[in-house]
Amino acid sequence: MYIGLFDIETTGLDADFGVVLCSSIKDWHNNYQTVFRIDDGPPGAARSDDSHVVSATIEELKKFDILIAHNGVQFDKQYLNSRALRWHQSGLLLPDTKIIDPVKLARNHLRLGYNSLERLAQHLQTPHQKEKIQGPTWVRAGMDRDEDAMNEVVSHCKNDVLVLQDVMEQLRPFIRKIDSWGSAS
Repeated sequence: MYIGLFDIETTGLDADFGVVLCSSIKDWHNNYQTVFRIDDGPPGAARSDDSHVVSATIEELKKFDILIAHNGVQFDKQYLNSRALRWHQSGLLLPDTKIIDPVKLARNHLRLGYNSLERLAQHLQTPHQKEKIQGPTWVRAGMDRDEDAMNEVVSHCKNDVLVLQDVMEQLRPFIRKIDSWGSAS
């Protein structure tokens, strides 16, 4: 099985009012991360044009048999599909992608006050921990295309994938099967 971990960073929680700033994708078995950034788009593209990030991200994700994403079933997959349809990229949708989601594992097997990636990593004392980014940094990255701000968002995204892998290493005993949605039992 070819397993990939991924995360996306967006300018908002709703895909009709936000864009994908970047994505980070990592093969479970190696340390290399593939990153796609909105500021690496075609020259002259509108700041709101995330079509190249969306298409490149989905094409890369389709290489994997199983994906792992924190809140990936309810957020990342839906957001990417929504943005793909916005850009008339219906051939790139992720309809049948199997996703193992640590949120679902935590809800089914743990009793924590909150199931965020940050809280799971803290509770499990993982080697990598979440990085904080201030709100103005997100705004500068998304609205101004500020390169320093964007670099910080990308670093945050890449680190989230490392945190995600650390968390999944410890939650792995709870994965007995993957159902038709991909969520683990």
